[in-house]
Amino acid sequence: MRRPLALAVVLAAGLAAAGDGAAGRSVLAVETAWRGEDGARVSLSKWKGRWYVLSFVYTSCAGSCPLTTKKLLRLDAALQKAGKPLPTVIVSLDPAHDTPAEVAKYRERYGLTGAPRFSVLVGDDEQVRSLSLLLDFRYTRNPESGVILHDNVVYLVAPDGTVRTHMSSLAEPLADFVDAVPAPAPRR
Repeated sequence: MRRPLALAVVLAAGLAAAGDGAAGRSVLAVETAWRGEDGARVSLSKWKGRWYVLSFVYTSCAGSCPLTTKKLLRLDAALQKAGKPLPTVIVSLDPAHDTPAEVAKYRERYGLTGAPRFSVLVGDDEQVRSLSLLLDFRYTRNPESGVILHDNVVYLVAPDGTVRTHMSSLAEPLADFVDAVPAPAPRR
């Protein structure tokens, strides 16, 4: 069986088992490999055992991605204020364009330079498609303009890789999302 077909079969089985929506689906169900900002290979399993925020953007977006990024910054501040700081993982929807240099410009443009809780991952088209299918995140590229039309979702991922909740990166208030994050265990 060819790899993309095998991957589609695995994803379809995972989606059928998970039911509607992303809640309960594990981002670890299919191994994906990404390029971190430093060019090193990284897997989402890097965050296994930790709660984290996950969302999708692309650095050349002039539409909703800037709003999503600003919402992620507000979410980070709200989580910090609540004593629940979490890593934020941003996955690029445009692997061909989002080179390390473009990611660095994106981080600078939105004040993410020196923000260690934020990680931007770039894969290949197959990796992006695999993760988006797993999460029921929809996107498509307009063949004429090159603009990527996409959902605007922020996911809360649990230590076991399952999505515990999600919210619109545009309209929904932050409070319910912040409340869904468990308080950190007391230090001994």
